[in-house]
Amino acid sequence: MLVKFFYTLLLLIVVVNTNAQLNLPVTLYAHHNQTVFNTGEQIYSKIYARSIKGLHMQPLNIYVDWYTAEGSLLKHQIYLTTFGGAEANFQVPVDYPFAFLRMRMYTAQSLKQLPEFQFTDQVVFVKQQTSSNTKHLPDSILASTLNSQSDQSISINKVASSFEAKGKNEWIIKNNGKDFLNLSLSITEEESFEPPNYTILQHFKDPSLVKQNFKSDYYDAFVQVNGKLKLADLNPSNASLVFSLFKRGQMPIIDQVPLLADGSFSIDRLIFTDSAQLSLQLDYKGKRNQKFELSYQQLGLFKNAPLYAFNFSDSLPVFHSRFKNTGWMNYQKQDENEVVVYAKTKTALELLEDKYATGLFKGGDAVDFNMMLPNVRSFPTLFHFLQGKVPGLQIFFQSATSTQAMDSAVTAGRKEEESGIFGTPKFSWRSSQDQIKFFLNQVPVSVDALLQLPMADIAYIKVFRPPFLGAGMGAPNGAIAVYTKQGDEADYIPKKSKLTGFMVYGYTSPFSFLSPDYSSEKKKAVIDKRKTLLWVPTIHLNHDNPNQGIIYYNNDRSKRHRIIIEGVKQNGELIRKEWIVE
Repeated sequence: MLVKFFYTLLLLIVVVNTNAQLNLPVTLYAHHNQTVFNTGEQIYSKIYARSIKGLHMQPLNIYVDWYTAEGSLLKHQIYLTTFGGAEANFQVPVDYPFAFLRMRMYTAQSLKQLPEFQFTDQVVFVKQQTSSNTKHLPDSILASTLNSQSDQSISINKVASSFEAKGKNEWIIKNNGKDFLNLSLSITEEESFEPPNYTILQHFKDPSLVKQNFKSDYYDAFVQVNGKLKLADLNPSNASLVFSLFKRGQMPIIDQVPLLADGSFSIDRLIFTDSAQLSLQLDYKGKRNQKFELSYQQLGLFKNAPLYAFNFSDSLPVFHSRFKNTGWMNYQKQDENEVVVYAKTKTALELLEDKYATGLFKGGDAVDFNMMLPNVRSFPTLFHFLQGKVPGLQIFFQSATSTQAMDSAVTAGRKEEESGIFGTPKFSWRSSQDQIKFFLNQVPVSVDALLQLPMADIAYIKVFRPPFLGAGMGAPNGAIAVYTKQGDEADYIPKKSKLTGFMVYGYTSPFSFLSPDYSSEKKKAVIDKRKTLLWVPTIHLNHDNPNQGIIYYNNDRSKRHRIIIEGVKQNGELIRKEWIVE
């Protein structure tokens, strides 16, 4: 009993400590792969987040805005932290005319803090061919100096080193303590190195100095959507709300959303880049085709950056709201759209199943298809439509060289293509060649009969996995059942299954730093003028995993390399180590 109480108490302490970090003030800092960039060059950054409890271990949305020297917004970005850090990048425009960019970092919570703690601004210098059209920063920023750290919590040990052109270098980074470390590493050629204008020791603000005006309304992590059903007699126990997140090239995310007593709901913990389509569908017992109003809003600043006014006589831009005496919600994206949700009795496929399938053809282990959708008619035959849509079923076409196959194609009103795609279809389940049986309106037919069937006449298809027992003698190798329209169908999805959909915005996708591999002589036949020899934005070291090896190759000219490691311990202590190897 005592042991059980101890573990319960331990779990409670962990939960309390985790939740205690959620709405604490957070400060930000960015480590870049180099100090000065050329126009058109990619800026690689590592953003760190820490609170008074230490490294901010919970996920957190970080917003980054890139501005010109004159205050024009170039890009609005959103990143999600992992163990107190996030990888970020930005490409300097090829025609950028100014001597520096301004990088502004903030969180949804920091916008509610006092003005001096709302933003973290850093300047990134851009090398110009001429000095015309350039602006200069205040001397207080330009005069920042470099401090070294005597912290011995990490060390770097040489395995192999070569300063020949494209020579291989190998090192091991070691965590000398037991604390969890979140680190970033840059290795640059010393010949073009310029002292950084920001270091983690000098410019990472102390979180204990941050003062908040009031508490945040919510904790801004992941992609979140809040909404509310507007129905006077809503009974959540009889209602079920399902969401589907569709993004091109990815598997859809489908899940059920709990409804509260007042009809409100929240969709959270979504992670995707760029944008995606979010659809909602309501199932309500006892309600048929009844309309429901729904309001929603995506939380966070995913689409737009807040509006700023800049005064470059100061070291930091000055924030001005577009509206006077406006609270926090005006800085948050608010798309309050009225949309309609229809209560669902049965899905479109369930309605088709009830209408067409009977007897042993009803139900069963089958994959079914609604053939009354607009895009169906773009396929030459139903077998072309089924290609790749049924797991385990392989459909391929032999070239239409026989008179019978060509006659079938012509009879169906189609011309023979040069590629022979209207040849005789062949079928197999998994790897074995099997004889699949075919049915038209539940009557056995040949493949040729289905080849001659116009796509506009097909209403519904069921593909039965083997074995199928609905045929007279059975179909041990599976079956394909095709149903034609009865004349009363419309060429669209039944209204009762209508979905509502709207666009939601996701995270910025950072680019990975590409480090060349010159392990073979063939790969060395290129000109290499890189200033950054290696950039590793994320290194996690702890007691169980204290070491990480790194391999990089020299450029064509460097004889001295500068290694800079910055990072944060889990307890919040800052780390900066710097070496010159030659």
